[in-house]
Amino acid sequence: MKRALVAALYGAMFLASAGLGAYLAVAWLVENTPEVEVPDLRGLALGEALDRLQGTGLDLEVRDFDYSDTVPENHVILQRPRPGARVKAGRGVGVILSRGPERHPVPDLRGLALEDARIRLEELGLKAAVEVRIRRGPEGTVVAQGIEPGRTLPRGAQVPLVVSRGPRPVRWRMPRLAGLPLAEALDRIDRMGLRVGRIEEVELLDPTQAGRIVAQDPLPGFPAEAGAAVALTVAGTAPAVGFSRALYLFHAVPPGFGKARVQLIWRSGGRTWTVWDDWVPRGRVVRVAVPAGLADRAELRVDGRVVQTASAADLGP
Repeated sequence: MKRALVAALYGAMFLASAGLGAYLAVAWLVENTPEVEVPDLRGLALGEALDRLQGTGLDLEVRDFDYSDTVPENHVILQRPRPGARVKAGRGVGVILSRGPERHPVPDLRGLALEDARIRLEELGLKAAVEVRIRRGPEGTVVAQGIEPGRTLPRGAQVPLVVSRGPRPVRWRMPRLAGLPLAEALDRIDRMGLRVGRIEEVELLDPTQAGRIVAQDPLPGFPAEAGAAVALTVAGTAPAVGFSRALYLFHAVPPGFGKARVQLIWRSGGRTWTVWDDWVPRGRVVRVAVPAGLADRAELRVDGRVVQTASAADLGP
């Protein structure tokens, strides 16, 4: 038993001595290993970096990869230790190699709303560039793309898009609504796919026109796209005029810029009088009543053109 203990003790002492000797040997080697200067490997291809380290006693260690817009693929971006540092020979120099510019696959954007397509591209670091708008498919959707799906592009690259402007609008030529009852005019507007915008009521001196259309916008014959608003002017109840027999004239001056010159002409006994001459804003409805005993005939002129006439002979006895 004693011999076993003694043997174990001597064995432990031997191992301790061997370990201490190895440590001292390594320390001596490290202490006596010459220092070398770390060369600059940045921007070099992997093979060039290996050649640069040859003869320096240093080893090359690839520690990571990263994207770079300036350093080509498989070239050194960074290194540790830094260039010019003094290190012991035999040490490794860690490098990060470039993957080249960051690239992303282009998704299939066809059929997406333009805003959704923009978001998809921004998530990938790409940008949308609307180059063409055509009338095909629902409005605002991507019809085609300039770069096929799956192709990779560098970060920040633009993807040309063709976007729909929607189907070509249906156009109507406005009918003449003047003289129609309001309900009939509204029905015609609805059947044409138009909508009623503003309805304005005006008082006319002609009681036969009450409840009928006297003006419209757009004017008869003008184009109107489906869904466009139509403004109507309808005659209200005629007020008392103070005399029983009168020549009634009314006219809707076409809308536009500036004013129109409106004149009221009386003719009686071979003589002519201009009883009213004024400038009226365009879009207004002009309405006048002339006592039949004062004129045989009345004319309403707009910008020198006769737009309506009334004659005492039409009133009968």
